[in-house]
Amino acid sequence: MIDVVTDDFFEAGNLINPVELPPEHESSIEKWLDAIKHGQVGFLPRKTPQGLYWYAFAPTIREKKELLVLLDAWVGPTFSDLPRSRGRLYPADPFDALLLARQVPPLRFEVLPRGDRQSRDQIRNALLVLSRLVWNRPRSEFDAPRTTVEVLDDLGHAIAAQDRPIALRCLHELEATADLDQTNLAFMRFRVYEGLEDRPAIFADQDLEHVLLLRRPIGITRILQRAVYARYLEKVDLDGSAANLLEAAEAIPPSLRVLATGAINRTRPTVVVEFLLGLLTQATSATLDRLIQEAALLASPLDARLRSLLPPTSSQPEFLPDPEQELPSATTRVHALVNAGEFSAAIEESLAAESDVELAGLMLACARELEEPHLALRVAEHLSVSGLHDTLAQDGALVRSDLAWLDEFVSQQRTLGWLAWLTAVEADQALKITEADLNSTADWDLLDRSTVAQRLAEMSDEALARFGEHGGAFMAAHRALFAQADGADLCERVLAGLAFSEKSSAGVRVQTLTLLEYLAAAAPTVEILTSALEWTGMVVEASVSAVTASWVVDVLQTATSSPQALALDAKHQFFFRALEQLRPVKSALDLADLEGLRLVADELATSLPADFELEESEPDLAAQYRHLENMMVVLYSLTESAITRAAQLLRRLVPGIDVRTTSEHDGSQQLASWSSNADVFVMVAASAKHAATDFIKEHRGSRPLIQVNSRGSSSILRALAEG
Repeated sequence: MIDVVTDDFFEAGNLINPVELPPEHESSIEKWLDAIKHGQVGFLPRKTPQGLYWYAFAPTIREKKELLVLLDAWVGPTFSDLPRSRGRLYPADPFDALLLARQVPPLRFEVLPRGDRQSRDQIRNALLVLSRLVWNRPRSEFDAPRTTVEVLDDLGHAIAAQDRPIALRCLHELEATADLDQTNLAFMRFRVYEGLEDRPAIFADQDLEHVLLLRRPIGITRILQRAVYARYLEKVDLDGSAANLLEAAEAIPPSLRVLATGAINRTRPTVVVEFLLGLLTQATSATLDRLIQEAALLASPLDARLRSLLPPTSSQPEFLPDPEQELPSATTRVHALVNAGEFSAAIEESLAAESDVELAGLMLACARELEEPHLALRVAEHLSVSGLHDTLAQDGALVRSDLAWLDEFVSQQRTLGWLAWLTAVEADQALKITEADLNSTADWDLLDRSTVAQRLAEMSDEALARFGEHGGAFMAAHRALFAQADGADLCERVLAGLAFSEKSSAGVRVQTLTLLEYLAAAAPTVEILTSALEWTGMVVEASVSAVTASWVVDVLQTATSSPQALALDAKHQFFFRALEQLRPVKSALDLADLEGLRLVADELATSLPADFELEESEPDLAAQYRHLENMMVVLYSLTESAITRAAQLLRRLVPGIDVRTTSEHDGSQQLASWSSNADVFVMVAASAKHAATDFIKEHRGSRPLIQVNSRGSSSILRALAEG
C-alpha cells in the first residue's frame, strides 16, 4: 500500500517531484501531507502522460462523502471530470489499485481542460482555500462535544432500535467525556449489553471481576443472574432433566457464585440461578425452601424438579422441636434470616412482629442491602406509622446512615417513575426530565400499552417536543410496546415528538427508521400512516446532509413499504418532499442509493426526476456486485421490508442471482439448510433474535457470514458490495 504520509506518493506512477516545484507549491504539499498524517482532509497532485489528477483524502467515510459535495461546489464541472467520475478511483491503474486498499480510499478527479495552465492554477488555489476553511471551521453537530444528557438520550434510542454500533459509540463517548466513575460506567455497560441482548459481552467486560466484588444494586445482580442463566443453564433447564441441570450448574465459575440476593424472585431465570447457586454454596434449608416456593408460583413443574435436587437431609427437618421448649423470639429469627442472606424474608418477619428499635434497625439494613423499591416503601411506611422513625434518628451512626438512605431512596421512588416522568414532560420540569437515564430508571415499573397511548395522545405539541428531545430511556424501556401488532398509533405519536424536537442525532435517525419498520408491520390506517409520513418528512428535513443521504433513502424505502394503495397520495408527497431535501446533497448518494430511489418510484407508479437518473456514462452499476453472479445469497432479518427491498435490488442488478429472504424467529429445517448451503449469508444483527442468531452460526460453521449492524436495505447492499 502507498504510504501517503511519505514521499511514496510521488514515486512510481507520478511524474511530480515536490522538490522541483516552486517553494510555495512544495510547502503546500508538505502541509497537506502533514494534515493527512494527522487525520485531516488533504489534497495531493499526480501528473501522468495522460493528464493532471488530484487526490482528495479524508479520514472517514462520512467526511469523504462531505468532501465530494464540497468539491462539487469548489471545483465542479468547469475544471474537472467530477460530474462523470464522482471521484472514483480506477482499479485498472496500478497507482489507484494500491490506494483502493486503504481503509478510506481517496477521491480522484482530473483537471480539465487537459494541459490548460489557467485550470491548473485555479484548482490549486481553490484547494488551498478549501483546505484552510475545512481545517479551521468549527466542529459540526456530528462531531461537536455533547452533554452527558444528550449522549444518554441517544444511547436509549440505540437500545430501543437494537443498534449495537451506535450504542457502543455512545458508551465510548460517555467514557471519554462524562463525569462518571469507573463503577457507574461498568453498571451502564452492563445495562446496555442487557438491552442489546448481548450477554456474552457481559462476561468479556474488563470490569466484571471488579463488579462482582462490589456491593451492587440489585438490578445489576439480576442482569448478571440472567447472563449466567443464558450461558450455563438455559438449554438444560428447558430440556427438563434435573440431573443435567445440576451438572451444568457445577460448571459455573466460583467467582459467579456470589450472585444471591435474598430478594423475591419474579422470573424463572433468576429463581433457577439463585437455587442452584444456593446448592453449590450450601445455603440453608430455609433459603432453598423459599426458592422452591417461589418457583412453584412461577411454573408448577419447576418446583418439583428443583426439590428433587435437594440432598436427602435437606428435605427433612433439621431438628424436632421440644414442645416444652420456648420458641425463638422474633428478633432471634430475624437475625438468623439476616445471617443466611434472606433479607426479604427478614423484612417480612420484622413487619409481622411487634415493633421495636432493634427489629427496625435490622429492617433498615435489609432494605438498604436490597434497594428494592416496593420493600423500601413498606419499611418506610411501617417506621412512620409505628413512630420508630424519630427514635431511630437518635440511634447510632450506622442506623442514622441507613435511615438517611431510606428517606432519600423513598423520596425518589415517590416522585419518580415513568408516570411521574411523563407528568414532568407535560409540566416542563427540566430537572426531573433529564434525570431519567438507564441507571436511574432501571427499577421503574413499566407502563402498559393503554397508559402510554393515552398519555402520548393527550400531550401538547410542546410536550411532544420535550418527549422527542429526552425520550431515549423511555423508548429503551418500552420498546416492546411499539413493536406490537397494535403499535401503529404509538409509533405515530413518537414520530411526531421527534419531528417537533428538531433533533438530528444518530439516535433519532435510527429510532425514526425503526419506528417506520414497526409502523409498516402494524397495518396502520390511512389516517395514521398519512400523519406519520408528515412527521417523518419533518425529521428528514432536520437531519438531511451529505452524511445522512443514504439514511434518507432507507427511510424512503421503509416508509413506503406498506401496500401500494394505502395512503398513496401521502406517499407521493413524502417521496418528492424527500427528493427535494436530497437534491442539494445528491452527489453524496452512491449508485445503489439511486437504484433504490428508482425502485421506490416504480412501486409508487411514478417516475424519478431526471437529475436523479443514472447517466449513460455512469459505470456499470452491477460491477461491485458481479462477484455474486450465479450464487445463492440468503438475507436474514426480522425487518422484512429491508431484506425484501435489498433482494429486489439485487435481482435487478445481478441477473441470475438466487436471493432468498427469511425472517424466522427460531430455527427450522429450511433455515438450517440455507445456513449450511448458501454461498453468501447476510444476517442483520440489529434485527435478529438471539436464538435464531445462534442457530444460524451453528449451522453456518466455518463458512463466511456477513453481519450487518444497521437496519435498512442500503446497509445490506453496502456490506455485500464490500464482500
